[in-house]
Order: sequence, then C-alpha cells, then structure tokens
Amino acid sequence: MKKTLLALAVPALLMAGSATAATVYTAEDGSTIDMYSRLGFNITDRGEEDAVGNFDARIGLGGSQVVNDQVSVIGWAEYSVGAAEQRGTAADKSNFTPRYVWAGIDASEAGKVTFGRVASGIIMLSDVGDVFAASDVLIGRQLELVDNSAAQTFRQDGTLQYQNSFGAFDMSVAYILGNSESNQDGSYNAAARYTFDMGKAGQLIPIAAYQANSTGDATSSSNADTANRDYTFWGAGVQYKLNALTLGAMYNQDEIEGQGISGTSKDKSYELTAVYNINDDWTARAGYRALENTGGDESEFKDTTLEVQYHLTARSSIYTSYVMRNGENGTGLGAPSAMTWNDAEEDYYHLGLRYEF
Repeated sequence: MKKTLLALAVPALLMAGSATAATVYTAEDGSTIDMYSRLGFNITDRGEEDAVGNFDARIGLGGSQVVNDQVSVIGWAEYSVGAAEQRGTAADKSNFTPRYVWAGIDASEAGKVTFGRVASGIIMLSDVGDVFAASDVLIGRQLELVDNSAAQTFRQDGTLQYQNSFGAFDMSVAYILGNSESNQDGSYNAAARYTFDMGKAGQLIPIAAYQANSTGDATSSSNADTANRDYTFWGAGVQYKLNALTLGAMYNQDEIEGQGISGTSKDKSYELTAVYNINDDWTARAGYRALENTGGDESEFKDTTLEVQYHLTARSSIYTSYVMRNGENGTGLGAPSAMTWNDAEEDYYHLGLRYEF
C-alpha cells in the first residue's frame, strides 16, 4: 500500500510547470515512467511590424524507481523544441533547449533531493505573476549576467536542491555549483510558502525567497565576461484564493556588481494579478507589472496584460491576450530588455492554441 501511495505522489513532485504529466507505464513494484508534452501555435506582432506565426513545444520524460516503502529514485528531462522557421535566428539559436534535466531521491516524509538543472523553489514566488500565456517573466532577469546557464532564477545548471512540506508549510533550499562555464562560487537560494486555510473566507498564501550568486576568476574565454561578480535577489508575495478567484501581489528586487559593471545595477519591481474562472469553459486574467532599473541598463517596464482563455478540453485551450506597454528600453550591460522581442515600449497582441498531453 505504501508503495502505491508513493508511486501516485511522485509524478506530482516531478513537474514544475508540468503538473499534467501522464504516467505511461507502471511496474508491479510501483515504479513509473511519466511523459509530458505541450504543443502550441501563436500569432503575435510582438517585436514585429506585422503579425507572424510561431510554433513552440515542450517535451519531457521521467519517472520513479521504487527502492523501498519510503524511498524512490526520481528523474526528469524536459526540453523546449523549436520549429524550422526559428532556425538560425537570434531569438532561438538552438532547436532543442533543456529546461529541466535532473535526477534525485524522494524520501517521502523526509523530503526530496534533486541535482542538475532543477525547477528552483523560487518558482513558488514567480508563480504569483507568471499566470499569462502571452507575457514573459522578468523576475530575476539580471541573473544571466552572473551565470550564463541561468534562465532567470528558475533554472541553473549544477544545482543541488532539497524540498519538503510540513503540513501547510512548503520549503526549498539549494546550493548552486554551476557548470564548467558558469563558474559559480558560493551560490545558493531559499524559498518558503505557508497556506492559511480560512475556511469559507478562502486561503491566504504568503511566500518569500532569497538568492545569492558569486563568480570567481575567469577559467576560460566562455566565462570571462561574467567573472568576479556578485548577485543578490529577494522577493515576497502573497496569493489570496476564494472559490473561482485568485488574487496575487509580489515585490522583488535584484542587484549585481563587480567586473564590467560601474557601481551597482539594481532592479526593483512589483506585480499585481487577478485570475477568475468564469465557468468550466472560460477563464479571465488581468495584471500589472512595473520594473525600474538604476545603475545598469536603465530600462523601465510598465505592462498591463488582459487575457481570456477558452478551454477546448481539460488540457487544450485558446488564449487571446493584449499587452499594453508604457516603459522605456534599456541600453548596455547586455540585459534581456535589449532584445527586440522584449520591447518595453511597444504594445502587442497574442492569439494562441495550446495542446497538452
């Protein structure tokens, strides 16, 4: 019985952003193989004078092997897959990009340890604002200036992470070794979340997160540009859930200093979001984000996002979104805001079909 319960619990632990993964094989001892895939086609004028169509996809495979009643070996590999029309472009130079690639041990009540390109515990915080199919995520955007393997604070190579839940309290701590090119030296993060169940009054969920990264002397030409830098990130947020309504608010800031940076480059931002499930078919979302940089690329984001989702099935939807942007594009430091697809001054719309299985 314990093996069965463990086998049922592991798939939910595996997927950050892939909670709908399907178990495609179950052995007699409860070991499983799980698979996730997402296919999508989007029409947008983001970063373009005219509307263009883009295909995007994700595919993941993983599972668990039961060691005993309390312990399983777990692993997951998930990749973003580019389409032919994206080959050789600045936006997507690789057609098969790793999102999560890790292996670990799930020790049931003792917690879970994973190592590799893991789903960072800071996702607990970023999920407060990351509710839209159309808009990007800017939280921790400067981290790539200290770790060239990083996708903001969500995914970094060579991360050793411990996660556990104690009743309504969820926590995560990690030490980040990095890879041979990212040259991490004493990098770590921590995140925590607590769910207050107020009965008919709903749920109140405060979240906090912190991360610090440092790099040492350059060890090769590939990490020379990010050597001898220090980076810190912290943020706090809260979600309120009542029946079909979810409200979110979050504040965060990050700063980086060191080689190649004059003084300290600091981002300060806050986000407000609202999600309302109108019925089984329709979901409406709205949000506002403000970000301002000082001492770095001097970029400023002021985004208002409106989005409607129509559920074709439990796993497939059509999204219609409009993002009004009233910010200023940054210059220098090689920050993400310099990319044409993330123009802080240009409104854009998004029409997408997403199919998950």
